[in-house]
Amino acid sequence: MRYFQSRLIQGLALLTIVIFVLLPPFYLFTFIVVNWKEVYTEIFNHPLIGSTYLYYITRYLLFSLKLALTTLAVDLVLGIPLAYLLVKKKFPGKRIVENLVLLPLVIPTSGFGFATLIAWTAVESIPVLLGFRIGVDTLVPVVNIPALMLIVHVTLTFPYIVKTVSASLLDLQKGFEIVSESLGASPLTTFRKVIFPLILPGVFSGSVLAFARSLGETGATMVVAGVTTTASIAIVKWELEGKLAPAAFLGALLVATALIMILPVEYLLEKRRSIRGLSIPKKLEFRIVSAERKVLSKLSLLKDAASIAFLFIVVVMPIISLIVLTIKYWSQDPYTGRVEGSILYQLFGPSNYYSLITKAMTTSFIAASAATLVSIYLAIVTIMVIKKTKLGKVVRALLKIPLVVPTSALGLSMVLLWGPLGLNVLKPSIWLIILTHIVFSVPVIVETGLASYEELEVELYEETARTLGANPYDVLETVSIPMIKRGLIAGGLLAFTHSLGETGATFLVMGDHITISTLVVNLVEALAIPTALFASTLLIVLSLVLLTIASYISK
Repeated sequence: MRYFQSRLIQGLALLTIVIFVLLPPFYLFTFIVVNWKEVYTEIFNHPLIGSTYLYYITRYLLFSLKLALTTLAVDLVLGIPLAYLLVKKKFPGKRIVENLVLLPLVIPTSGFGFATLIAWTAVESIPVLLGFRIGVDTLVPVVNIPALMLIVHVTLTFPYIVKTVSASLLDLQKGFEIVSESLGASPLTTFRKVIFPLILPGVFSGSVLAFARSLGETGATMVVAGVTTTASIAIVKWELEGKLAPAAFLGALLVATALIMILPVEYLLEKRRSIRGLSIPKKLEFRIVSAERKVLSKLSLLKDAASIAFLFIVVVMPIISLIVLTIKYWSQDPYTGRVEGSILYQLFGPSNYYSLITKAMTTSFIAASAATLVSIYLAIVTIMVIKKTKLGKVVRALLKIPLVVPTSALGLSMVLLWGPLGLNVLKPSIWLIILTHIVFSVPVIVETGLASYEELEVELYEETARTLGANPYDVLETVSIPMIKRGLIAGGLLAFTHSLGETGATFLVMGDHITISTLVVNLVEALAIPTALFASTLLIVLSLVLLTIASYISK
């Protein structure tokens, strides 16, 4: 009887996970199949505009792919040296640097996008001080991508490379390096010939996550895009205009692209944990080794300094610029001296943005709190399913999908699934915001909870409790949850912060319930710059506080 109850609970738990976490990202495909006639007519054979939407879909998708690939290339060049620095070297302020690497994963994207816009385009920005200026229309040579857009995408994606490569380096046995160096190899040669081939699976895994994250980034991109449109922005625009067919088709293409990348890579990495390096002719190899020993190895300090400088430029500088300008605009416009251009005037004057910010912040806190609490419960159940059932590995792999699905595509899928065109259960509102945020919050909490579960070897204590006659529920309540609670709390704080700042999906599911992250985008578009400064600063400072607490708890 007890065995039957345990299996029933596990089955119900698995069904809940499938319905509320795994089903939403895939519903776009169902919608397209069910409404294929309408989709085909709208995109491929419209009676008035023909295949115009197909042209725009192709254009936006190709641009997004080019942006994501360029972002990934920069991530690899900058992220791998930074990961090596964090794992292999000790230096003052290392904990601060680690937190700075983690910050872009949880920082509100719309607020950070505005901070980046200010840092690189303001009158007193660093580029201006160095004698040049970057605008929203400034393109990167060769690739012809807006510079600000590339900067934002690199900042929001490089942590995936750093974290996965760092994990691979930590798992690497020190003996490989000792043997290589004892044979006279320089540190750079050791890295190229020994370390890099061994961590290559981690590089591939991080690359997939970074590419997918760039492909679906919406909030910050909307702030810095100017007239440029990515696939994710197009989905938001078309959904708000009621053009569901092209929006759904483009969203499905984005989801399919993410899945085509992540699933095969995860499968191959599961089968093979190391990848052999490239074979180089002996004469060329000798020249490379000589160059590494004579010249490149001496650049180690410069490489480390460049990694720290990169972090400062793309993460710290925008936040500092945002805070400084907020202070300057607090009581008057610093350039004209007009009180009407101040933060205080816009907050409490005729515009009364204070009430709008208060309402948006309240909505954000309610939605983030509810989504996080439900997600913690689902995460506990999911962890047990992963560790106690044969489908555990499959479930854990599938949980990576909500993390890489483009947020605008996820938001559209939620509207179509739960709204009038689907199950007709919910219309865009705070309730749909909560359901949407649960989808990406559960995987975050599951990973931190599993890390605690495996590190503390909880299974050993569970087995001891069962031998003493405890039933599965008592084991969960008295042993499992208390032992992993720090991981659950840390994951909950990270999920709460992510929920608080999520923008892309929220735009599509919020209805009349505006959140603070979406309000920032609206304020920037309305040119209410002082109020946007205040709201962005408020969001980022709150995120910093929550991240610090989560880091302290997890340590």
